[in-house]
Order: sequence, then structure tokens, then C-alpha cells
Amino acid sequence: MIFNIQRETLLHPLSEINGVVEKKQTLAILGNFYVKAKNGVLSITASDSEVEMIASCHAEIIEEGEITVPARKFFDICRALSDGSVLNFHEEKNKCIIQAGKSKFSLATLPGKEYPLIENIETYDSLNLEVSKLKKLLAQTSFCMAVQDVRYFLNGLLFEINDNKIICVAADGHRLSLSETDFDNSDNVNKQILIPRKGILELQKLIRDKDNSIQINVGKNHVNFICENTSLTSKLIDGNFPDYQTVIPLNMEKTLTTNKLLLKSALQRVAILSNEQYKGVKFNISQNTLKIVGHNPEQEQAEEIIEIASDIDEIKTGFNVTYLIDALNAIEGEEIMFNFKDALSSCLIKHPEDSSCRLVVMPIRI
Repeated sequence: MIFNIQRETLLHPLSEINGVVEKKQTLAILGNFYVKAKNGVLSITASDSEVEMIASCHAEIIEEGEITVPARKFFDICRALSDGSVLNFHEEKNKCIIQAGKSKFSLATLPGKEYPLIENIETYDSLNLEVSKLKKLLAQTSFCMAVQDVRYFLNGLLFEINDNKIICVAADGHRLSLSETDFDNSDNVNKQILIPRKGILELQKLIRDKDNSIQINVGKNHVNFICENTSLTSKLIDGNFPDYQTVIPLNMEKTLTTNKLLLKSALQRVAILSNEQYKGVKFNISQNTLKIVGHNPEQEQAEEIIEIASDIDEIKTGFNVTYLIDALNAIEGEEIMFNFKDALSSCLIKHPEDSSCRLVVMPIRI
């Protein structure tokens, strides 16, 4: 295999897929990029056996072929070369030689035919979605995904297509976030899939600088996203996500409404002296007044009092301050509404006039 390519042309696709490669792999070859040169197109694949990303770009292909090269080293070499460099890449006795100007690198390789590609995915449903809508869905929910929870179905995000809505839900056992958006479901797709945490994080990186639409292909065990010249395929979590509708509390008659930035600033100040391990803050709510209190084992204490619009006579409860700040960051708009049933029940947080994003936070004892 021999090809020539400009550094900047190669660096962009490598940057998009580099995060998939794990430092410690069960298979040595998964520490490599799979590089294929054919018909004037260079395609580069990164995989950890759960998530696979393929990025493509045009190159001057002199001799077609396939090979795998050490991912981190190949990416670092490309990144370290000077702007405008042209890379000449060719194979030579189980090694690849990369030349750019007066620089020359020799990397060990493994055969391309041994790379475990995810192939022959049977697609059951396909749809197109605006990238801006997908960005918002993920931004408002992904932070609630669990990390290595024994309840494996929480270590990801529920992606539900239902009538003319797409609903994303994530939960970690202490909080839940739901975000929904309208879309044109002309093919009448109705589906629920569970996408693992890493697949969601890599998808967010992929669409970060994109503005067009994204194609979503749903199979039995995989989901595939195609955006511009990059494809991301992720295995699905085989399990049932909890019935989120039963988690979102109803009959929350007690409410408080306040300015979001005002509350966020107060929480950030109180958090300075809250317990570093539990990050708990007390909420003392009365009509038109919210008193927030934080303290720590050193007997230090912080208090903030802010004005609110409320029909609550008196409630004393407590929350993880980090969870509250995350919720405020997720919900758009200037105002924020908290809904309570009593001091021991979950709290529902949303915009006063928009329920497309809702967060449920469990109280804690302080």
C-alpha cells in the first residue's frame, strides 16, 4: 500500500476517531488503526470491540491495500508534523514508512485482514435527525448516565423513538434526566434502544462541530450513526431500562420558581463549604424565601437566602448540590421551577412553561 496525503487532511479524521482506542486492550491489534486505501479514498477505523468509528478522506492512492498501524503513535506523528506537510506512506517488510520532508518514521504493523471489523449489520430502521436536535437531547441527559454501575442497564442512555418524538433518558439511581424533541417520523419507526456510555460520549464528540443532519440506523444488536464522512457503530446494551414514566413523580402540588442564574450562583457559593464527600446542601423553603445552607465536618457553614415565587408554607429537605447545578445547566431559559410533594419525596425540576426537559433528583438526609 502506498499513498500520499496532506497532514491537515489526515489529521482531522484521526482526531475524530482517536478517542475510541483504549490504552489497554484485550487484543493487541485493537491498539491499532485499520487503514484501507481504495478508489482514491483512505478510510481509517478505530475500535475497542464495543464501539467502532470509521473516518474517510481523499488521498493520492498509488497502490491500494489494507494494514493496521499503532494508533497513538500514528496520531502523534501526524499531529507533531509541521503545517502543510505532505505524508508519503508505504509498506516495507511488516513495517510502514512515513516520510514528510526531512522527517522519517518506521512503525511496526499487523496485517489488516486480522482486524476485527463490525460487519454485516442488519438494519431494521433508519431515520434522519437534525444534528442540533441530537446535540440538545444528549447535552440534557448524558451527564446522568451511571459509571460502572452493577446495574449495567444504567451505564448508558435510553434512546426512544415514539410516534413523532425522540426521547432520551439517563439515570444513575440518584437522579434521572429526560429530554424530548419533535421530528418527522415519516417511516413510523417505534423503537427503544440502550446505547452504552462510551458510544454516547464518542457520539457527542463526533457531532460537536457539525451542523447538518445525521443518519441513524438501528439493528438488532447495534446502532450506527453516519455524519458527513464519519461513521460510528456501537453495540447495544442487552437489557431493559427502568420504566422512566413511573420514576417521574406526579401530583407535585408544591412549587417554587426563581431566577436560574441567581439560584446557580447561590448554590456555587454554598458548595464551597459543603461536605466534600457528600456535597449536600439544605433547602429551607417558605413562602417567597429559599434558605440554602451548607456545612462540613470542620464546623464551617455557608448560608444564602434568595427570593422565590412559592406556594409552600414550609419544607425542609436536602440535595446533592452537584446534581442541582447539573440540572440548572441542562435546562434552558431564565426561570427554573422545583416541584415537591413533601420533604422526603423526589424533586422534579424543569422550566415553568416547557416540559421538554425534566430532571428528577432524590433528596438526601443531612
